[in-house]
Amino acid sequence: MTTRPDTDKKIVVYLIEDEEDLQEALVYSLNQLGFAASGFSTASEFYRAYAVSRCDIVVIDIELPDENGFSIAQHLRSASNVGIVFATARGELNDRVRGLRGGADAYFVKPVHAEELAATLEGVYRRIKASKSSAERGQPPAAPRGTGRWTLKEGDWILCDPDGRGLRLTMSERAIVACLFKQRNKPVDRSQLATALGGDLENFDLQRVDAVVSRLRRKALAAGMSLPLHAVRGTGYQFQA
Repeated sequence: MTTRPDTDKKIVVYLIEDEEDLQEALVYSLNQLGFAASGFSTASEFYRAYAVSRCDIVVIDIELPDENGFSIAQHLRSASNVGIVFATARGELNDRVRGLRGGADAYFVKPVHAEELAATLEGVYRRIKASKSSAERGQPPAAPRGTGRWTLKEGDWILCDPDGRGLRLTMSERAIVACLFKQRNKPVDRSQLATALGGDLENFDLQRVDAVVSRLRRKALAAGMSLPLHAVRGTGYQFQA
């Protein structure tokens, strides 16, 4: 059973998918894999259920009859730290980039394999738990002052600057930052970062790496943090810390 680490309750997943057969199949598979999954055919159905009882993670199709999936994600991200995963037939680069920049933790192009989706949902939930734990304590653990070092805390989900300020990372951001931290002050090839994101290099669009980095920079800037993450011409990126 896939449970919340602090309780014996299952991880609650809401799936918004208007194709009934696919919705039924995914909900059934996720429940068989230990989640507490429920399906909804429209955004309005989802909003009504979410208002009564919130879920841990939402899996969203983009093409819905009453509201665009990007809009749903935007509303959710502005008001909560709920996990957001897209599962859609729209596989164009601009759609994937838009989804990730909009705060999604992951983006799947149909067909979606239930076991891969389940593994991703578990990873997303670990991020949520790390973020909530830090929020309950008031602030993420501070990095030692005066050391001039950046650190990763809470299972690599919190990036702390030398002054102790923390930035909560999504699953994609965590994968990129953890890879860069392994080679501090050295250029890391974009293909290595793509591999860290779980990409198949034969089919992976390296611009997804750039999209994640761009989003991370904007988040750091908004938090008042000067992120020492630099592009290296012809190579990739370097975390200088």
